[in-house]
Amino acid sequence: MKWISILTLLFVGFLLLDGCVLPFSPPEVASADRFLVVDGFLNTNGKDSSRITLTYTQVVSNKNTFSTELKAQIIVEGDKGSTFTFTEIGKGLYRLAPRTFNAAENYRIRIKTTGKKEYLSEYVAPKQTPPIDSVTYKIASDKKFVQINVNTHDALNKTNFYRWKFEETWEYNMPQYSLYEIKNNAIIDRVENINTCWKTETPSSILLASTIKLSQDVIRDAPITNIPTATNKLLIKYSILVKQFGLTEEGFKYWSALAKTTETTGGLFDAQPSQVTGNIKCTTNPQELVFGFFNAGVPQEKRVFLSLGLGLYSQCAPLDTLSIGDAIKAQSFLLSQYLPEGARVPEYVVGDPGCGDCRTKGGITKRPSFW
Repeated sequence: MKWISILTLLFVGFLLLDGCVLPFSPPEVASADRFLVVDGFLNTNGKDSSRITLTYTQVVSNKNTFSTELKAQIIVEGDKGSTFTFTEIGKGLYRLAPRTFNAAENYRIRIKTTGKKEYLSEYVAPKQTPPIDSVTYKIASDKKFVQINVNTHDALNKTNFYRWKFEETWEYNMPQYSLYEIKNNAIIDRVENINTCWKTETPSSILLASTIKLSQDVIRDAPITNIPTATNKLLIKYSILVKQFGLTEEGFKYWSALAKTTETTGGLFDAQPSQVTGNIKCTTNPQELVFGFFNAGVPQEKRVFLSLGLGLYSQCAPLDTLSIGDAIKAQSFLLSQYLPEGARVPEYVVGDPGCGDCRTKGGITKRPSFW
């Protein structure tokens, strides 16, 4: 009977605890303070441009897009006297055109905002990144996903710390084909093919690896991403561009801490959120937080294409036919003509734009230059 009483009390206690769980918003998260976030990389290979994005933090409850810093002045300074100025493109993005850099020079970034604040990074040495050996894939035994892996090595054993980013593009077709469209209350032949599109995404995953504890600076089958076949990205043709960056130990620690804070928090036993800044400081107010890590170097990249035929075409609602007048009045999505028996005027087969217009899925009809 004692055991039954104890179990009963424990059960009631758990119910009470569960009933007392309330949402908690720490003061730091609810604060309206905005802090600058610097995201970018100085590409010193002399062939590609460098890009820096300036945005601001926001409270978690704010569902709007991040605010950006416009009309800022961004200058890269070398410790041997060279200076390079970025040009504003728009929406917080700044670009530095390709140019020749001194490999023996260290660089830092200086940012001046319209609010008369100045931010300055530490000097960093350009990091040479070894080439990517290969980008491979592995199909799951149940064919529910395909894993993309990367392989690389540094024969000089000098890199040790790696980071990857990737951009994926895929071609897709719609189940229905539209031959006609309505313009100015008239039915005309459709000029643009809206059945086939290409869509590009650049996930923000933080992908890292280190060989510091290994006898050789070799990365084998580091996972980059898993592609569920249900997404239909692999049905027609898929391409992934993997970009590889060699990091300093300080840069690796920054990205590791950021990954733990942004990607693995939320569970009871996950790492607790922590303040992750970087190597950039506010010179006008040393107490102000700044987020971001400035680094420089020569990245490497490799693109691969896959044509695996994995996935299924979407199911569409049954088609319907309308007269010319009814189709124009309803501004219907037109597929083809249909001439009923004995009729002199055709009717039009109408469908759903979600099954015939590839642009509704977020893609574009222009074939990428690398396709």
